[in-house]
Amino acid sequence: MKPVCEPRVSIHSVSFVLPDGRTLFENLSESFGPERAALVGRNGAGKTVLAKIVAGLLEPSSGSVVRDGDVFYLDQMMDPGKFSTVSALAGLGEVLEAVRRAERGEGNARDLESADGGWDVEDRLTRELNAAGLRHLTMDTPALTLSGGECTRVLLAGAFLSGADFLILDEPTNHLDAPSRRALTEYLNTWRGGLLVVTHDRELLGQVERIVELSSQGLKSYGGDYSLYAEARERERQATLAHLAHVKTERRRTAAEQQASIERQRRRTAQGKKRGAAGDMPKALLHMMRRSAEKTAGKLSELKQKKTAELAEAEKEAFLSAGIEDPVILIPPACSVHGAKVVLRLEGVMLPYGTHQDAIDWTMTGPERAAVEGANGSGKTTLLRVLRSEVASLSGGCEVRVPYASLGQFADIDEDRTPVELVRAESKTLSLSEAGTRLVQIGLARERLGLPARALSGGERLKLALLCAIHRDPPPQLLILDEPTNHLDLDSVESVEKLLNAYTGALIVVSHDACFLERIGVTQRIRLM
Repeated sequence: MKPVCEPRVSIHSVSFVLPDGRTLFENLSESFGPERAALVGRNGAGKTVLAKIVAGLLEPSSGSVVRDGDVFYLDQMMDPGKFSTVSALAGLGEVLEAVRRAERGEGNARDLESADGGWDVEDRLTRELNAAGLRHLTMDTPALTLSGGECTRVLLAGAFLSGADFLILDEPTNHLDAPSRRALTEYLNTWRGGLLVVTHDRELLGQVERIVELSSQGLKSYGGDYSLYAEARERERQATLAHLAHVKTERRRTAAEQQASIERQRRRTAQGKKRGAAGDMPKALLHMMRRSAEKTAGKLSELKQKKTAELAEAEKEAFLSAGIEDPVILIPPACSVHGAKVVLRLEGVMLPYGTHQDAIDWTMTGPERAAVEGANGSGKTTLLRVLRSEVASLSGGCEVRVPYASLGQFADIDEDRTPVELVRAESKTLSLSEAGTRLVQIGLARERLGLPARALSGGERLKLALLCAIHRDPPPQLLILDEPTNHLDLDSVESVEKLLNAYTGALIVVSHDACFLERIGVTQRIRLM
């Protein structure tokens, strides 16, 4: 873990253009050194793309990147199905196999080269897995048998053993339980190399030393943790909104003055015409006055147009400098559930997977809000699958008595269809226009509504899946959500919190985000051991 002296990554005038020709960001310059820094921004702003450019996994469309030291990138969307075993998932499978062949006397020159410096790789990875609370895993445990949280912890173990000088972690706390999150924080506090964390996790953001925000205006750096960042953003917002209000007032005042000047000129012209018609003014003088009036009116009109354009441009610049984005709004359908209504009943349910061994007895009544808690691998997601009748319990009975909608950890949507098509497929009552409006309200730009869902960012796909779920026919009286805030930006997390607080049905949620659970008013906790 001892990095080279002063690991640093710097980007200079970096731009990136998407395959569809849209410019994602342009002319970005920033430097990341041996500090705990975080990258934040709205879904679709390009955080993951920028992180991959910094790591050297993507080439910028223009600009350059300078790296002092080896950089390791941890992908937020790693698919465990692409790896055979735990050691392969950790990125150490090839080295481990080379060491094993060499120890059996079957290695060749290439194996000996791969094993050089890695003879103790199994011991080191075992120690990391034990420290991560994964003592039950071996090097050869199939990767597909791991839960989402276990996968993340194995990936982090591989990152820590990579020998890199600079770590880039993309949403590292997604799927991690509370103990694993604390362990990650403790480890990162001991890390002496460079660190850049792409995250929306407010607890993790509370541990960093600098936050860099990516927006349509570029990159902006804030010294300090999340609380200082939030305070600074609010001060900036108030100042820029005040400036915007001043510019708007100035535009209206100038427009009123210009209109008054034009009215005065019209009255003078009308008076001249009246006197000419009465015959008390020579025709030559009347003609000269008319030409002068027309010339004056033309100049006034030209000046008005120029001044109006200048003020409109000033207002636009003030608006952009304020960083005002379209608000993210989610409108829940009418789906109240009576307080005495039994929503679901579990009697003696034994889970087919997970470490939880006790029978589950649980009755949910009315619009209760329940959080399913437990360590990674305890069976939280399995319990939700039992509720959805996707897997059968080993014993006992499970009955859900109301219409429900469910959203898994990964946005399971048809990525070949457009967002509008997906929403309308779930709700036949929404018109084309209404579906588009709902999508814009959750933060999707209008020009992206006709793109296939695969073109959306991870956070955008998750919000789209949630929108489809809550507008299903008939309206769901129960929402079953598995880590709904994973991959969402800070603004979107807050919008989901507002949605769920406005939702009048029952709610079951799996989430390791303590702040999120507190804000949505969880009233019941189901603990799996």
